[in-house]
Amino acid sequence: MKSLRALAANRWFQWSASLAILVIVLLAFRDQLPFIGQAVAELRDTAPGPLVLAALSALLSILAMAEVMRLLLRAGSVRVPLYETNALTLASNAWSTSLPGGPAFSAVLTFQVQRRWGASILLCGWFFIMSSAISTMWLVLIGAAAVLFLGAQVSVWSLGVSFLLMLAAGAGVYWIMKNPATLERWIRSLLPRLNGLLRRDRQAGVNGAVEQIRQLDSVHFSGGSFAVVSIYSLANRLFDAATLWLAVWAVSGHLPGLTAGENQTTVMGVALAYITAKLAGSAQVTPGGLGTVEAAIIATLVATGMTAVDATAAALVYRVISFALITVIGWIVYVVHYARDGFSGPHQLRRRAQESAQSA
Repeated sequence: MKSLRALAANRWFQWSASLAILVIVLLAFRDQLPFIGQAVAELRDTAPGPLVLAALSALLSILAMAEVMRLLLRAGSVRVPLYETNALTLASNAWSTSLPGGPAFSAVLTFQVQRRWGASILLCGWFFIMSSAISTMWLVLIGAAAVLFLGAQVSVWSLGVSFLLMLAAGAGVYWIMKNPATLERWIRSLLPRLNGLLRRDRQAGVNGAVEQIRQLDSVHFSGGSFAVVSIYSLANRLFDAATLWLAVWAVSGHLPGLTAGENQTTVMGVALAYITAKLAGSAQVTPGGLGTVEAAIIATLVATGMTAVDATAAALVYRVISFALITVIGWIVYVVHYARDGFSGPHQLRRRAQESAQSA
């Protein structure tokens, strides 16, 4: 019984089981869902121009995300060239979309590489929270626009809760950045008590925590900097959504506009499909939301005017470019740029930091 529970809790088993169920369902209903085969056949007739533009848009989305990383780290006096943040963004995305629990591996890789660049632990945390908060803000606003202009049935609670959580996290980090002295007093007061409860040396970790907090003095993030980072974060979302928009054009031969035609959707219909897909993929039931994201895109595009055949083909084109192509590029970058270091332990990180300091 214990072995069965352990198997059910295993992430690899969950991933494999989810994909197996998806395959079984598709095979069982292949005669009732002929539009899937028709959609695959229709991919041969997709226009090459929009496909090239869609691939370019997907790459620009990654580039914008990399610029967000570069600017947030620069606010903490860690200056890294754009090609380095772009390589890390691609590699971490490949980890995130390829494996069960991929986002955790992606976060570890990002943290360790940023530490090698000289970022403090708190600066790494600052990047994760601020980039997530700003990105979530734009996702909420795009979803709100879809609801307002299209009357879409999007889970307002889901968007609202995500927005409030990210807003609270961002506000908390901003307060810490502006009040390091207060936080230092709290650490010196509370951490010894916690150590006492855990039966450890009361001063264990206090000096290290205080040293990290004092590094916040080097973080300078003005309103202008926030505006620039927000623009690049918005560009990341818009280029990603534009990839779906161009995929619809490549399949249907019609560029979605403000008004719907026969068997055609609109710009807001594409925006709604994009938001729905992001919400469906956030659960990470399968790597990269494989299966759930495609279903969400197809259902939404059909609901906003497209045929099932064209909607399925558009979803496949979008996912081949934004998921498969970008993931393959990310793994190539990882193998070439990061594989020799792999996932370093804390002692290796400290050694590399000491070597960098000595060479400087």
